[in-house]
Amino acid sequence: MRAGQGSLAVGQHPLADPATPTDAGQHPLAGITRLIEQVLASVTEVAEAMTAVAVGRQALSRSDLGVLRPLVADVLYRHRGFAAGAGVVLAPDVLADVPRWIDWWWADQGAGIGRLDVDLDPESAEFYDYTTTEWYREPARTGRPCVAGPYVDYICTRKYTFTLSVPVTDGSVFLGVAGADILAGEVERMALAALSRLGGPAVLASGGGRVIASTTATILPGTVLPGTVLRRGQPGQPDSMCQLSVAGSQPWLLFREPAQFPWMNAPPPGTQPG
Repeated sequence: MRAGQGSLAVGQHPLADPATPTDAGQHPLAGITRLIEQVLASVTEVAEAMTAVAVGRQALSRSDLGVLRPLVADVLYRHRGFAAGAGVVLAPDVLADVPRWIDWWWADQGAGIGRLDVDLDPESAEFYDYTTTEWYREPARTGRPCVAGPYVDYICTRKYTFTLSVPVTDGSVFLGVAGADILAGEVERMALAALSRLGGPAVLASGGGRVIASTTATILPGTVLPGTVLRRGQPGQPDSMCQLSVAGSQPWLLFREPAQFPWMNAPPPGTQPG
């Protein structure tokens, strides 16, 4: 994707850091999941507005999406420093004037807010088939929100990213998704502050086993945990208290029992045991 010629006006808004001490009885990572759910709530507003645009119309075109852009700007304003991009992605043939369309805006700290321009021509060598991505497929399949990632977003942020997405529907007809990109580095920073208060090694991973944050140098963010660790009944399988619900999507996993993970206690490569 490339920044397009359009722009959105976004004001200054400080990001509240959820990695502050939590109330007694509250999960130490509750602030992070709450912030993600707040972004998802903002995205849901965009999805609902897209549905309102589509209802009762025989044909939609790109010009109809203009009414959504103030809402998209508001997502980036409310969650500045956390949400790196936001917009809507239309299912094939929903629009009458183009077969596929991404109306996505991203916050470039050096250049403000710009629209992304991506090659959607199936005959092109650089064709981007967004219908194959997790953040598009899962809402289309389940009708529910999705928290996809972390993954390296080569199209937009070019960093480790989570994409939050919500299905846009008109009755039973799937029209596409509304979504937002959040930077995995910010999630990691906040998670580390919370994990450090737990005492001892701790690892936070996505439901698919990719490490989001870790307090041990032997397991780095981006590492994919062994499948045996994630399967129930195997050593290291987290109990229900270690599963964090994130916006109704696949739970994140928190590992806090290093005795069950010899690889967590192993010395870093190139060092000798004490």
